[in-house]
Amino acid sequence: MKTLSTKSLTILLICIAMFTTVSCKKNADLCDYDEAPTGCAAGMDVAFLIDYTGSMGSAIDSIKSEVNTIVNTIMAESGGDYRLALGIFDEYPKKGGPSYIASPAYTALPAAQKKIVTTGTATDQHLTMMEKFAPANSTSFSTQLSFLNNNPNMPMGWGINGPEPGDLLLNEILNNNFAGTWRNGNITKLTIIITDAPASGDDDNANATDDSFLQALAATANSMGVQCVLLTTFSGNTLYPANYQLQLIANNTGGSAVVAPTFNNISKDIISQIRNICSESKTVQRK
Repeated sequence: MKTLSTKSLTILLICIAMFTTVSCKKNADLCDYDEAPTGCAAGMDVAFLIDYTGSMGSAIDSIKSEVNTIVNTIMAESGGDYRLALGIFDEYPKKGGPSYIASPAYTALPAAQKKIVTTGTATDQHLTMMEKFAPANSTSFSTQLSFLNNNPNMPMGWGINGPEPGDLLLNEILNNNFAGTWRNGNITKLTIIITDAPASGDDDNANATDDSFLQALAATANSMGVQCVLLTTFSGNTLYPANYQLQLIANNTGGSAVVAPTFNNISKDIISQIRNICSESKTVQRK
């Protein structure tokens, strides 16, 4: 019987490898030649930015009551590869506040997670990271969330006039790694902004300066691949425009907004927005 030479056998094995589909997916492991997941399935970084002024108490309590369902949705969509962050923003007269300055949940935070913006002439803005990005941090995220609107752990903060400084917190998270460094790659990166007011910067007023600032933040988010999600009860009025919707969301690739008369369904709206974004990412992958 004629046998193959070593050279012929090598060529035959190379041809078999080229024309045979092989996968070593086992126990959720991927070989180098398997297609890597993208979108939500590739991982999720999700930062929650919450207006911490007095009118937001019921919204915060609703989120706290449904936090397990919200987190479980993120866990399922990401396949367990997720990182969560939680930030709050509020505002006080110059050199006043915050109302929670001596509260245990606040004093326990590292100084680097507390920022006071003092550039305004009449007001100071307090930006606080209750929880920074960390791998699979559902437990610590839920614990930090539970402190909010929970006296004496962390009583509600203050606002002065209608607008609030959520845009300043978004800026810190996008440009200064206030929530930690965003991951690279094809993962899904979300900022979820929850407020009942327009953005005001450092002067407690919503005007053209804030419009330009929000447009710049949208451009930065686009360059980073961050999608902005807004949940709000503010649809604009004759005094103040709905500047988040008009300037941030409208200019952010993949940005979305839910404007509702109340926050009664806020937890369901958060879950719905996450699922919609993840579903869209699956559709894009299939095209």
